[in-house]
Amino acid sequence: MTSILRPVHGRPARLAAAVALALTALPSTQVLAQSATGDEAVSTLDRIEVTGSRIKRADIEGSLPIVVISRDDIEVSGKTTVADLLQGSTFNSFGSFTPSSGSSAQSFSGLSLRGLGTARTLILIDGRRAPTSPLTGEGQDLNSLPLAAVERIEILSDGASAIYGADAIGGVVNIITRRDFTGGEINVGYGDSHYGGDTNDASAILGIAGERGRLVAGVSTTSRGLTYLTDYPWSESGASTYSNNYLRVATNAETGERTPGSYLYTDGSAVVPGGCGGSNFFTNAAGSLCYYDFSTAMADTASIETRNAFFRGDYDLTENWSLFFNTYINKKNSKGVYAPVPENIFVAAGTPNNLTGEDAYIKHRFAALGNRYTYQNEDSHDVTLGLQGRFSDRIGGEIGIRSNLARVNETGYNYVNIPVAEQLFASGEYNALDPESNSEDVLNQIRTTTGRKMLYRQNELFGQLDFDLFELAGGTSALAIGAEYREEWYEDIYDQQSAAGNVGGSSGNSAVGSRTQSAAYAEWVLPFLPGLELDLALRHDDYSDFGSSTSPKVSLRWQPLDALTFRASYGEGFRAPSLPALNQQDAFSADTVSDPATALAYGLPESTAIQINAYHVATPDLQPETSRQFSVGASWDATDWLNLTLDWYSTRIDNQIKWFSSQTVISRTANGQYLPEHLYLVRNDDGSLQTVYAGYGNEGQVDTDGLDLAVRTQFDFGRWGRLQNRLQANWVHSYEISSQYGSDEYIGSDGYPEWRATLDNRWDIGDFSVNWKINAIGYEPAYYVAYYDGDYSCSELVEWGYAGRCSGAYVTHDVQLSYRAPWQGRISIGATNLTDRKPVYDAAYTEGFNDYLYNGYGRQLYLRYSQSF
Repeated sequence: MTSILRPVHGRPARLAAAVALALTALPSTQVLAQSATGDEAVSTLDRIEVTGSRIKRADIEGSLPIVVISRDDIEVSGKTTVADLLQGSTFNSFGSFTPSSGSSAQSFSGLSLRGLGTARTLILIDGRRAPTSPLTGEGQDLNSLPLAAVERIEILSDGASAIYGADAIGGVVNIITRRDFTGGEINVGYGDSHYGGDTNDASAILGIAGERGRLVAGVSTTSRGLTYLTDYPWSESGASTYSNNYLRVATNAETGERTPGSYLYTDGSAVVPGGCGGSNFFTNAAGSLCYYDFSTAMADTASIETRNAFFRGDYDLTENWSLFFNTYINKKNSKGVYAPVPENIFVAAGTPNNLTGEDAYIKHRFAALGNRYTYQNEDSHDVTLGLQGRFSDRIGGEIGIRSNLARVNETGYNYVNIPVAEQLFASGEYNALDPESNSEDVLNQIRTTTGRKMLYRQNELFGQLDFDLFELAGGTSALAIGAEYREEWYEDIYDQQSAAGNVGGSSGNSAVGSRTQSAAYAEWVLPFLPGLELDLALRHDDYSDFGSSTSPKVSLRWQPLDALTFRASYGEGFRAPSLPALNQQDAFSADTVSDPATALAYGLPESTAIQINAYHVATPDLQPETSRQFSVGASWDATDWLNLTLDWYSTRIDNQIKWFSSQTVISRTANGQYLPEHLYLVRNDDGSLQTVYAGYGNEGQVDTDGLDLAVRTQFDFGRWGRLQNRLQANWVHSYEISSQYGSDEYIGSDGYPEWRATLDNRWDIGDFSVNWKINAIGYEPAYYVAYYDGDYSCSELVEWGYAGRCSGAYVTHDVQLSYRAPWQGRISIGATNLTDRKPVYDAAYTEGFNDYLYNGYGRQLYLRYSQSF
């Protein structure tokens, strides 16, 4: 009998229609074992689909490292969304994007396996890639997936482009939905967070089965409220020079274009007289500059509300062939709140608001208009229909079609119509000398509402044949061959006034693009000996907009003893350039940079961070990046109660698709270093920055390697219940980014912890269950920490012996007590971050912490009830 401590990596992993392999009639693998009498006995293990492979295999430790999050794990986690569940994984090494108020992708949640980025992590639903988010144009949005529909989640921490195509460089997450479920279930829950962001969730699921068909259907809803900067006790006041200051007019010598220049000081001050006395406005000690505290009403996280419906079923047409379908429908609403519009308004010499005696700009904060509000409403669906079965005992197949579409409508309120504002400034109808005195009629003339429509659509045709070729000493040699064809459309359309640059307080511009992609692949399993298996895979992808890529992979599994398995794999992969990166129209962005010349021109210390005018531009000739991955590991069932797995991984990415930020453009230009030709900067006559053009380009490589450790124990105490423990840890040895100008090691620097670990402890006794999970993130220094007389880096404070919140691991505790009632009910009470641990403080972030790695919710108490029928 298979040990109950068989590693999670080897649990059944069904890739439904997606893996395109309906091998239900394949002969079973036979495993020899010693019977109690010493005679050889034969036990049969059913072949099933495993994440990372197109070929079904037996329930044994495989050649690839796979971690499974079961339905039971989900229920005791206290999480309400797939995003919350996965972003706490140790494989999300350096954190990932979470819903952020003020971001153009405010309702998006991503996953970054191995710290390689959302765009290099592939999310699957039942083995087929999840829809691409229209908010980003690349990657998949975890907030669009209903947790109530999930049976289990499998994390393949190994590159898999040879199996699934582009973007699987960092790894693959396969979300398997419920199928073999009958009866009914209703769940409701409520969560209260210490620092805002309360949650609500509810779901209902129904499963029915007949002689020839099965159907699972359900609905769910989840919500999390806004959090504000003022909710956080560690939050500090914000200070933006977008308040009420005069700027010089700079003129481009080549184009004659007029743009804002350096600060214009009159009698030692650039402050608009009388214009810095309103609420949240203040001047520096010298009275030379006006500042605005943007933190008073600004939200940190966006609110999220999702409503989902899902349907999954299959019907046996004949003894050998069945029809299957999967449908997911999602509605998502989000709200963001951020500070009033900052904008530069031209005022000619001699006009009522210009007291300088020369043409100027007013760097103005339209506080009288009130905060900006952005609402995003997303509607999406994903439908798959297919046919699977067997032609004979040795030949099976599958064919299917799939279509998904996501639309997002975004509306923004309290923005500024720049041409109207300039007219009212020029005439004096808008009084910049006393902004709070302006009438509502004048303010309404300036106000404008923004609109943005986003879309990502994919149509797909797929098919596969699988063959049992011949018998080897270790079992049947199987081959799978298949093909896929996909069409993609992407649109991100801004309203005409925003696209024309006439809206203040908004950034971005339209992008439209499409592509077709075709692929052919094959995978061949060769079980040479009992316990020795070789897996070969090859895939060729062809894209209409940049070219093609071929990805091979070879995996080896060797099981010299029943309790010991060794495994190794080598693979190559690629990441396709995103449609926005290839097609983005020039988009304005107010980027914060460090530029001594600009700071000095503004009359500030040269180390001061400055907000400048930038444009983010497209890169039509962007090429794909390629990768090589290698892993080797072992799994050992040491005793009946102890199991250990250890895997080493190494990934190299070449021809990196790199974002050349405004800061990078500034630094490279100053040093005379390489920049893609479409990225450059323009300076004013006084040396200050006028405009910076930032965007993507191909350059250099990324190298990372490390270890994954899993330790599982299990103890049966009889009437005192059963105790299970599971340690999952990831140690990153190196994360190095190189270019022709050298390399940088990021591990141990800000935002790049060396390790992450979780320890799950579960005790079941009778109808009660207690779960205690410890989450730990290794020490990572913050950028800057306010300490007595100034801001210092955490590394400096540690060196000087004033570590404070800058040293040691970040540890939180999640607990849950659950009771299974005799009426098939389940009551759960619990807390995440029970000790109310505050995030590691970092003054470089507006919210005071790195929101990729941490959250500011504090202790979150929750109560949930589940009723089965």
